[in-house]
Amino acid sequence: MKRSVIFCLGILLLFFFACTNTGNTIQQNKVEVNNDKPNDLALLTFFDNPRQPISSKFESFPSGITKPKGWILDMMKSDLERGVVGALDELYPGIKADDLYHTARRGGMEDIPEMGDLVLTGAAWEASIMWWNSETSGNWWDGFVRHAFLTGNESAIAQSIAIINNLLESQDEGGYIGIYKPNLRYQHTGANGELWSQATAFRTMLAYYELTRNEKVLEAVEKAMAVTMKAYGKDGRHPFDLESAFGGVTHGLMITDVCETLYRITGNKDYQDYAVWLYKAFSTYSINRSFNDMRYPFLVDRDSLFSGHAVHTYEHLRTLINAYFHTGYPELATAYENAMYKLGYCILPSGAGHGNEWIAELAADATYTSSEFCTMLELRNFFCSAAQKTGDIAFADKAEKLTFNGMMGFRNKNGTALTYGKGDNCYVLDGHHHGKDGKQADPRYKYSPTHSEPAVCCVPNYGRNLPYYLDNMWMSYKDGLAALLYGPSSLKTKIVGQEIAIEQVTNYPFSDEIEFQVSSSGKAPISIYFRQPGWASSINVDAPGADVSQEGGMVRVSKSWTNDVVKVTFSNEVKAVPFNTEVYFQRGALVYAYPIEHREEVIKTYDGRDFIDYYCFPENEKFRTLESRGNNTLQFTFQQEGLSENEFPWHNNKTSLKGQLVDSKSGAPVDVSLVPIGSTILRKVTFPSGE
Repeated sequence: MKRSVIFCLGILLLFFFACTNTGNTIQQNKVEVNNDKPNDLALLTFFDNPRQPISSKFESFPSGITKPKGWILDMMKSDLERGVVGALDELYPGIKADDLYHTARRGGMEDIPEMGDLVLTGAAWEASIMWWNSETSGNWWDGFVRHAFLTGNESAIAQSIAIINNLLESQDEGGYIGIYKPNLRYQHTGANGELWSQATAFRTMLAYYELTRNEKVLEAVEKAMAVTMKAYGKDGRHPFDLESAFGGVTHGLMITDVCETLYRITGNKDYQDYAVWLYKAFSTYSINRSFNDMRYPFLVDRDSLFSGHAVHTYEHLRTLINAYFHTGYPELATAYENAMYKLGYCILPSGAGHGNEWIAELAADATYTSSEFCTMLELRNFFCSAAQKTGDIAFADKAEKLTFNGMMGFRNKNGTALTYGKGDNCYVLDGHHHGKDGKQADPRYKYSPTHSEPAVCCVPNYGRNLPYYLDNMWMSYKDGLAALLYGPSSLKTKIVGQEIAIEQVTNYPFSDEIEFQVSSSGKAPISIYFRQPGWASSINVDAPGADVSQEGGMVRVSKSWTNDVVKVTFSNEVKAVPFNTEVYFQRGALVYAYPIEHREEVIKTYDGRDFIDYYCFPENEKFRTLESRGNNTLQFTFQQEGLSENEFPWHNNKTSLKGQLVDSKSGAPVDVSLVPIGSTILRKVTFPSGE
């Protein structure tokens, strides 16, 4: 199929054939634009009040300070050299063929890529096609560039340099970097991707700057942002006062990510002020209810559930908490608290927030509400942001749980494909959503290296997973460093005037032990704070010669470091965790599932490439009658068969929970071996809890 036809079909499916998690086609009012939009400015007068910013508890480091080691490095290398991260631009030619930031900028419908057999009708949504490839390309660039430098792949580094140079060459004399010609630039009356296309490109450029310290790149982003902040600011046009606006406009709110990063790099408060102004502007007009869960007027109502497009809802949480902390407004504190209350209804056992496109005012159900990779990435990145700002390390627990369970559970064994949509209980992947009322065709439910039918969005975002996780592992805190997330990695930075290097040697989350190898250039004491996960009954820290104390859910270890080793050991127990009327089993950061034997059916091949689209079908139906009864929940034992410190731990079947469940039909006990969600394809995670 021609790229253009695939591209067009994806747009059509996204906006008009998206399925809700109940399996019903989305109702018309989900995609209708409210052209009679209310102006809620009267509810936002508190933004004129004096601000009392709240200091973040932790401070983030630049991208690339923490490098991958162990299984994380192995996976990133594999994904770049043999998997989807390195191959997507070949598998989906739109990334290379459509130079929409430079030589193929958009000035009107005539600049839409060739549409094959589709006849354009002039419908409002068709303007969205102009920006769509900026999301695919920008997010892929972001993950690809980070992988290149973090793994030291010379070929990928050269390709990354070419990507950045093309963006630099695209910059107009006035400073503009974006996808529009002058006749449309900042003059949109409806659907557009102005801010969104800039957000995806600038996130890539700032990552490149921090990885290379190329000052020209930072200067280019600052110059471009100055243009945008003037054109779409207090004295310019309103970016959200539009007609017929779809998801590209509201995705554009995430240029606040760029504002946060620029503020961290430069200390220029104007960027944070602009981020706050954008949140106020976003809250002023309800232009499309499908993308506006995080508008302040909707957050005043605590008891209503989220209803909109899940990716928007979860990514916009970062904008909300940033605006709250930068202003200290009690009104935003209430909005944030209400958002957290609503979020609680969305969380699945895997740590994911449900929403394979739409949340649709549904509470999470492990069987009938699924998630998509984009929603998981955006929610995980919010958890990291919330941990950094609030100091509540429970958010770090949530980030780890989602990364190691929900997100890993979407990838296939060799990283050549992932699913777009998947439930925690995943009994079949056959191109259909299986709901309570039957099944409906939905191309999101399969393994693919592109997912070009619904949208090439989840695969590009997959490449951002581990690099962003690494960026949030360490943060500066008080008189030293805080280890907020765990996993094999190395850190080199400067803190309290001293160079310090720390390597985590571990197979975490498969191991309960982490060895921290620490060296420092100075003699003054530096404190290292180790997070105690909420699932660990205790934490033991062996640090000879150090001052060790408990502080706020963390263990503080302080000494003058030379060449030292700190051994951290967690006491983890198997826990049966209630979820609705069922239970699931967790030990440490890992949630365990009953793996369902399956067969694969190839449905698409890619010329000259070892990549395929395929369905997965269960080999038998035994899993359907399994349930947990009485004391059986306490009879699972953890087993790990000879896992070496440097062994790649995923999909090797060496880590399991051994125990018994019950066949609900016969009442007979069934010996089972549960494995981590991230090691499964088809699986059953939750089990009815019988008498």
